[in-house]
Amino acid sequence: MAKYIPIMLICFVCSSCHAQTDKSLLENWQNHPISTNQDTLQKFNYSLDEWQVFSKNDTIRVVKYKHNTERSYLPTKIKLPEDNDSKMDISVLKVTDGFLIGFYRGEWGGYLCWYSADGKHHYKISDDEIVQFIKRDEKYYAIQGLAHLGMSEGSVVNIYKEGGRWKSKQYIKLPKAPAAICVDKNNDFIIITSESLLQIESTNKVTTLIENGLWSNGLYPNSVVIKNNILYSGMRAGIFKYNLSTHQQNWLSPY
Repeated sequence: MAKYIPIMLICFVCSSCHAQTDKSLLENWQNHPISTNQDTLQKFNYSLDEWQVFSKNDTIRVVKYKHNTERSYLPTKIKLPEDNDSKMDISVLKVTDGFLIGFYRGEWGGYLCWYSADGKHHYKISDDEIVQFIKRDEKYYAIQGLAHLGMSEGSVVNIYKEGGRWKSKQYIKLPKAPAAICVDKNNDFIIITSESLLQIESTNKVTTLIENGLWSNGLYPNSVVIKNNILYSGMRAGIFKYNLSTHQQNWLSPY
């Protein structure tokens, strides 16, 4: 029996190391080719796991996706509308005189508001269904739109202050509803929509990097980050990986 103890010990140590692998770090996820098998894609669509990516301390991290309710960024003095519920996504952007807040309820609509830091004043800016705010060149933008029942539309809007009040205007119309946005090394917008991946240069030139992505099979992308010119997008069942230099696509899964 004694001669089997070292082997058993090695197996135990290996098993423990595997169990302790930190799956919140994307570097510990498994790399796979992009699947075109319809059964596999359907399995992805039925998955109960939805993943969200974000950058922290120069590393890409992964968490289970949940509705974007950024209330923790707001002072307790700010009271949001009573109809605010768990199905409403809240996006928050701090500005010099308070906060821009986007309310999004999918097919039930949404709107963009300004709130003072002390919560005493607020007003509605527009009916934009804000998905995500982003800042570029000291200017404020947001993606807005909706994909529902075969309809998919949206735009990038520019949010600016004029005459003492915040306003919103269309910056560029998008071919499909946007899901997430970031800025690449050239300061261009990279937007993942319900079906495609777009690059929008500062001249407003739109380049379609991917026409009908893997996620168009009902994988609902929710976030996107770029590191070392490689894009990662969190979605249902896994993480989409795209090399912006080589255009290589891969699929990442936790196991």
